[in-house]
Amino acid sequence: MARKIQLRLIIVLLTALALRLALTAREVRVAPGYTLERIPARLGAQPAVDLPLSPFEMELLAPEGGQILQRRYGEGSNVVWLAAVQSKHDWRVQHPPQICYTAQGWRIEEDGPHLLPSGDRVQRMVVQRGDARRVVYYLYTDGRHWTASYFRRIYHALLDRALRAQVSTWALIQFSTPLNVAGGEARLAAMYAELKKRS
Repeated sequence: MARKIQLRLIIVLLTALALRLALTAREVRVAPGYTLERIPARLGAQPAVDLPLSPFEMELLAPEGGQILQRRYGEGSNVVWLAAVQSKHDWRVQHPPQICYTAQGWRIEEDGPHLLPSGDRVQRMVVQRGDARRVVYYLYTDGRHWTASYFRRIYHALLDRALRAQVSTWALIQFSTPLNVAGGEARLAAMYAELKKRS
């Protein structure tokens, strides 16, 4: 599996280099994309509570002018946590969430694509740290493309730049809830539907 990911990364990097060489003299316009202002202030009857960012999170986005949003909807076992990272140019701030979860001491128990009742796909993880276990959904979007794959996110961005001479604002959005709580995954599916409705 790791070899397959390495091969994909090499292909993406070679494609990026070829496009970079071909497009260096070409003027690129900035197109509207997905901005964090579209993320809902409520999930059903639950208002959002914005959570503070760490100094590291603030520093991560400083060079590129990106944005991080962390919110909590609800309380106790009915809680949904949301984190979103928005960026136009710096793909490093939108690395796959497994990296951050592992760095924060979470152990990834499951990880793979997940089909929602709507027919859309997200990436689904189950993570554990101490006694806490969460189910996490995540995806990438520029408002036109919705993908659970980091490689497809890069691919769409490269195609937009190469074929349309444009860059769009992309967002990595991940939302989670305690594992094995009644209605938990239904709340995550509702969050996805609310996000997509606002694109």
